[in-house]
Amino acid sequence: MSGGQKQRVAIARALIRNPKILLLDMATSALDNESEAMVQEVLSKTQHGHTIISVAHRLSTVRAADTIIGFEHGTAVERGTHEELLERKGVYFTLVTLQSQGNQALNEEDIKDATEDDMLARTFSRGSYQDSLRASIRQRSKSQLSYLVHEPPLAVVDHKSTYEEDRKDKDIPVQEEVEPAPVRRILKFSAPEWPYMLVGSVGAAVNGTVTPLYAFLFSQILGTFSIPDKEEQRSQINGVCLLFVAMGCVSLFTQFLQGYAFAKSGELLTKRLRKFGFRAMLGQDIAWFDDLRNSPGALTTRLATDASQVQGAAGSQIGMIVNSFTNVTVAMIIAFSFSWKLSLVILCFFPFLALSGATQTRMLTGFASRDKQALEMVGQITNEALSNIRTVAGIGKERRFIEALETELEKPFKTAIQKANIYGFCFAFAQCIMFIANSASYRYGGYLISNEGLHFSYVFRVISAVVLSATALGRAFSYTPSYAKAKISAARFFQLLDRQPPISVYNTAGEKWDNFQGKIDFVDCKFTYPSRPDSQVLNGLSVSISPGQTLAFVGSSGCGKSTSIQLLERFYDPDQGKVEPVLFACSIMDNIKYGDNTKEIPMERVIAAAKQAQLHDFVMSLPEKYETNVGSQGSQLSRGEKQRIAIARAIVRDPKILLLDEATSALDTESEKTVQVALDKAREGRTCIVIAHRLSTIQNADIIAVMAQGVVIEKGTHEELMAQKGAYYKLVTTGSPIS
Repeated sequence: MSGGQKQRVAIARALIRNPKILLLDMATSALDNESEAMVQEVLSKTQHGHTIISVAHRLSTVRAADTIIGFEHGTAVERGTHEELLERKGVYFTLVTLQSQGNQALNEEDIKDATEDDMLARTFSRGSYQDSLRASIRQRSKSQLSYLVHEPPLAVVDHKSTYEEDRKDKDIPVQEEVEPAPVRRILKFSAPEWPYMLVGSVGAAVNGTVTPLYAFLFSQILGTFSIPDKEEQRSQINGVCLLFVAMGCVSLFTQFLQGYAFAKSGELLTKRLRKFGFRAMLGQDIAWFDDLRNSPGALTTRLATDASQVQGAAGSQIGMIVNSFTNVTVAMIIAFSFSWKLSLVILCFFPFLALSGATQTRMLTGFASRDKQALEMVGQITNEALSNIRTVAGIGKERRFIEALETELEKPFKTAIQKANIYGFCFAFAQCIMFIANSASYRYGGYLISNEGLHFSYVFRVISAVVLSATALGRAFSYTPSYAKAKISAARFFQLLDRQPPISVYNTAGEKWDNFQGKIDFVDCKFTYPSRPDSQVLNGLSVSISPGQTLAFVGSSGCGKSTSIQLLERFYDPDQGKVEPVLFACSIMDNIKYGDNTKEIPMERVIAAAKQAQLHDFVMSLPEKYETNVGSQGSQLSRGEKQRIAIARAIVRDPKILLLDEATSALDTESEKTVQVALDKAREGRTCIVIAHRLSTIQNADIIAVMAQGVVIEKGTHEELMAQKGAYYKLVTTGSPIS
């Protein structure tokens, strides 16, 4: 949706509550002339019986207010009706005069017959200009020059539907199923951590021999009790006890080695996965972010949880596998060395243990995929609620989001219950097999002792070694849930890393123009957004602009003006045909320098750009001047101040093509005029494309293109279009719809 369309939905959302007190903070700023007049008429009708508080830069929207309060430096300096304040000739009078001058420059010869009321109701002089750009470009293209503040969020449910039902109505795609990633690829991706994994594996191998050796020494102790010579018995017991101490000392070192090495390798892998995952996300085309499965909440959850879960297949899990393999191997060697018959009897029960472990692994892998989807939705709901907390609080939907979160958390809870049942049954089955194996082994061992003369200590030695090794296997199977999650998480990451976007940020291939002059041609461009293939946005756009000229797009909300800018920035490719002022949480100086990352920007250029954007004097009035931190997304600054920083950031780049999508939208009347002068200077010698609802800002453009339903229906200079008395003429004089 365009900014104007979203703002109208937000207004409708407020009006449907039929509130006793209606708060309007520049409520029609992102609307075109036609839409604004219609909405203003509706708002005027709602005044009867309602208390209304309105904040506006565009003074004609508050002309009929019962009381108008003029603010200056945070203080109410005057109050009264429109007529009373005009008579006082104070702050309000000054602002009205400034806006009137802009209107007269545009309209004095062309709109002689327009009545004063029509002018006030329909003029394109939009002093509010605030969030219009925040909204006039899609949510997906937040990187454009015009996006400064949050647009009216629409993802809040109505009064009777649940959040989940509301989202189902939007036809959100089901999370694509992926096959668990092969362990071989996970290990290959862990190649840089192999030194740590090798050291850890050595420690794990030594630790694996400890359990069967313990069984060997334990049976040896039992055997010494049958020695009749007390001195010999004591001597052998002392020797075995010393071996126990030696095993403990070795185990202390190797256990630390195994734990440290695999923990370090796992954390390094997690760090690298997050780095590559974040890089891959930033390298995707904008259409990928349009997919609701790739919402900020889902992607944040993916980076936070999936990367750490991959350790379950490449971190300590490797150590446990090496430990168990060594354990079983040494135990089998000991067992077959002393009684191969008894060993074979015990081994008959091993397939049942393996069956239990395999069943557990297979079933829990499916649950891991479902858990991941549910937790991504939890992250998405949390992100949506917290990012738009003002809207949530403003319409009182906190409880609805809490209920939505509880609903989503119910899914992993139920899954956890099912996993607990599976894990409990498999563990119980394994324990049952162990006791049955013990029973059969001791019974057959007794038979071997009485009939074949096997020493009783050998029976204990074989049974202890094999049974304890089986216990180690059971301990390894306890890692099955983590292992299952790891393979699913790794598959998601590899799917992201393997995806080749049609428009690649990191691809160095393609044409490079060394002597680019700034000529632009839109040749029969047709375009639909990938997320909305049934809605034709551009339907044969054709327009040319020569180097150094200024082209202005005008038209109603949603006609494709901002879409043409996004194609030029190559956020998308056209289906047919050819062709951000989000501030970072750092200093004002760094925010301006972000305009050109190809080289280090000297402070002189930063100051020069700030002066052109009428920002320098404001910055110098701050205690820390250019080192002042703007806060998260510029939260410490006003909308106009953030807009001027964004304009300075564009100027410091010294581009051949300057794209201005409502570039003065967030400024009050006084600031807008000073910045407009700066932009006029910045446009000199550059190809410039301007999108504006405020016609006075584009009347001096070399070419004005009037758009409707994705095509250009008129183009020419301001004078030429006014002489034609077509759509542009009607738009300027009466605000009539473009058709």
